[in-house]
Amino acid sequence: MMKTNAKVARLGEAVLTQVDNLAYNLDKYGVENTINRHTLIAGILFGQKRFEGELDSLKARTGSTKANLNDLLTTAEQFAKSGLSLAAFPATYSYSRLKALV
Repeated sequence: MMKTNAKVARLGEAVLTQVDNLAYNLDKYGVENTINRHTLIAGILFGQKRFEGELDSLKARTGSTKANLNDLLTTAEQFAKSGLSLAAFPATYSYSRLKALV
C-alpha cells in the first residue's frame, strides 16, 4: 500500500512539474495564461467537493424517500387492521354478548 502511495505521489509531482514547465514556457513566449499547479489543484479539489456534495444530496434524497415509504407502509398496515376490526365487529360483538349470557 505504501509503495502504491509513493508511486502515485511521484507521478503527481511529475505531472505538476510538467504543468509548471508548460506555464513557464508560455510566459517565456509571451502567451498569457492562467495555467499553474495551484489552479490545476484548485480545479481538481473543486470537482472532488462537488462530487461529494452530489453524493450527499443523493444519499439524503434516498433516505427521505425511504422514510416516506416506511410511513406509507405503517399507515397502510394500520388502515388494514382497522378495516379488519370494523369488518369483524358484528361477529365479535355477538360473541361477546353470547359469552356474557352464558
